[in-house]
Amino acid sequence: MRCGRRAVLAALLVAGCGLDPTISQPSLPAPEPDPTPSQTAEAAEAAAAVAGLVAAIEAGRSAEGAPATYPAWADAAVTALGAVLDRLRAADPVAGGEPVFDLPPHSPATPPPAGLEESLAAASTAAETSLRRAALAAQAQPLRLLYASAACTSRGLTTVGAAPVEGEAEPRHFQGTTVAASLPIALSHSWALIYGLGVGIGRLDGDDPLRDLGTARLATAKELRNELRNALPAVAPVQPATFELPTAMTTSEEIRAGWGALELGLLEGLGRLVAAGGPGRERWLELMVGAADSVGAMGRPLPHWPGWV
Repeated sequence: MRCGRRAVLAALLVAGCGLDPTISQPSLPAPEPDPTPSQTAEAAEAAAAVAGLVAAIEAGRSAEGAPATYPAWADAAVTALGAVLDRLRAADPVAGGEPVFDLPPHSPATPPPAGLEESLAAASTAAETSLRRAALAAQAQPLRLLYASAACTSRGLTTVGAAPVEGEAEPRHFQGTTVAASLPIALSHSWALIYGLGVGIGRLDGDDPLRDLGTARLATAKELRNELRNALPAVAPVQPATFELPTAMTTSEEIRAGWGALELGLLEGLGRLVAAGGPGRERWLELMVGAADSVGAMGRPLPHWPGWV
């Protein structure tokens, strides 16, 4: 019996020498790769249209009949549109950052087959239309305002006029607002414009052509004021008797500059409405983009991101 036991123990020891002492750990899944950013159809379409506007502007450099101011205007316009394209090609257009999406290929710039004015107008309208469509499709308020602002920039490049300039504000994420909170702000800007127009008209000579411009604008500004006031869900706030004017408005040049500043303020107020959205967002967008015309009519250049403050 004792010998049998020793034999069994020896056999176990020999068998144990062949065992692998390594402790197996459960296999871990491989880390998932970062999701590939995807560009929305609206952003891709808008980027292509803006790139088309850039191509039309570049082609205009060699067009017959281009004004002497065209090169400087084109440089400023392409810079402003380049800022738009950088945003549209970013993973988050509002936050910006390094572009991650490619632009569609374009043929080298060649003189437009049509006249320069017709070519610019067509490309500008195409870009504006695409950007407005993207603005109406955007769900987030900052993104909606970004597209609307870019539409204003494109609208302002329909003709060779005041060149876009660097602004102090640019797109960023912000806390949402409401139509009810934004309407009084836009209304106050319309009041300020009406007041400034009245002051300027009263100080201009009767034969000053700026007087006719201000008189015509005063009529449309009052119509806009009425529309905004009627859209208020509550009683309209009390209109102040006077407003602080952006310039002294003692000369024709100061009056024009003051009117331009007030027009830009109104555009910014309408931009807040566009961001708020609501059932009337298409109308707010129409008013905001149209305000770019009023700013340009006063000879004031649009900043790179009109509507952002």
